[in-house]
This record gives sequence, C-alpha cells and structure tokens, in this order.
Amino acid sequence: MNAAGWTLRRGAARGRLHNDWLDARFSFSFADWRAPQGDRFGVLRALNEDVVQPGRGFAMHPHRDLEILILPLEGLVEHRDSQGRHALVRPGEVQLMRAGHGIAHSQMNPQAGQVDRHLQIWVEPRRHGLAPGVWQQAVRAPAPGAWQVFASSDGRDGSLVVEQDLCIALGLAGEGQRLAWQGRPGRSQYLHLVDGQAEVQVGEAPPLVLTPGDALAFDAPAPAGTAAGQPQARWLLFDLPSVSPAPGAA
Repeated sequence: MNAAGWTLRRGAARGRLHNDWLDARFSFSFADWRAPQGDRFGVLRALNEDVVQPGRGFAMHPHRDLEILILPLEGLVEHRDSQGRHALVRPGEVQLMRAGHGIAHSQMNPQAGQVDRHLQIWVEPRRHGLAPGVWQQAVRAPAPGAWQVFASSDGRDGSLVVEQDLCIALGLAGEGQRLAWQGRPGRSQYLHLVDGQAEVQVGEAPPLVLTPGDALAFDAPAPAGTAAGQPQARWLLFDLPSVSPAPGAA
C-alpha cells in the first residue's frame, strides 16, 4: 500500500484459468483462485479477461443479484438466456445483464476461425431480488485523451444504467496524449490498462510504466494523475463508493 492510499497491481500476478478452450485472467478472487489482495474491490466483484476459442464457450449456467457487463475486445460473444433472448455482442458494444432474482445464460464464441476476447465485469447491486433483464448498446469511442462513460447509476452521456452508485468509463491515450483523473471525497477509483503501454504519474510519486493487465487501485480518493500512451493505451476507469469501510475490500 502506498502512503497515499493506492497500490499498483501487476497483470502478471492476476489469477489464471487455462484449458483447451479458455484462457482467463482474474483481477479478483474467482472460481478456485484466491487473490492475495482480497476477494473484491468494494462493489466491484469481478474483472475478468476471457479469451475463448472458436465454437466454444460457457454453457447455460445461473446467476442472481449481480450486474454483469460484457465488453468485447476481439471477435463476437453470443448470448442466450432462460428468458428466450438471443444476441450477438460485438467490439464497440457493451451488454448489461441484470441477474436480479435469478437468470440462466450461455456465453459462446459463434465464430469458426477467430477467438473471442472480452472483458467480463461483475458489480454488486444496491438492491437484491430485482427483475432480471438484458440491455445492449454501442459504446462511443473515446476521444484521444478523454474518458467515455458507458455504464453509470444515472445514465449519464447515454450510458447503460447500472443498479449501483458507480461510473465506468473507457479512455484512450496515444503517443503525446495524456488521460487525467482526480478522485472525489468518499469515492474510490480503480484504473485497469486494457491494451498498450503507458507511463503513469500519480501525484508526486515517480513515474510508472504499465503494461496490459496492470491496474492502479485507489482505496482513498485518487490523487490527481495522468497516463500517457506509448504509443497507445486503452484504459478502464471505475469510480465507486469508498472501499475503506467495506468488509473484505481489497
């Protein structure tokens, strides 16, 4: 833990499940893997990067009382659920499944010759026992050096509405461009580098070089910081209620 209340989490230290059809990386405890820094980060329960082989995937299985977001990075994700829905989710789109009081779904790679690489995000909802539902929409590409919100509690900027007091944004920084952030009182932030390489400056700390899968976890409100792409970097930013009082928080 840094004296300023933040930690650097290297992608190489994430959990991994690797078999003949799936190569998955876990930022927090998942399946049989226990994360040394804790099972979650406040209301953020899972941040998984899944690479699924052609024609394979997750067979029908149940969930309840979770907000589950799928963000494809390469290839297609095919969704089917116990309420009769069928959808294809493509790069440049995001899907939200509200598990609510209970839903089953499958998540497959329908393509014959391309892997499916996607991020799967689980969020603990504020209210349990809600009616299940699925929503899907395009994600506007962020302007270089800027953040684009794609999920939030209030639907800001046309984002999907999540049943939790948080905001999730994509950011893009090319060479010579910088993404900036500043924490707020009573909030925590989690920054995850999706692709590329970046030089990061947090407050007065020495600059850090981050590679894909690396993350910065700010238990306290994040000090002002910037990230520059080398040559380009794609980020996820989670702004959520303070993790400090949460039992088991990372």
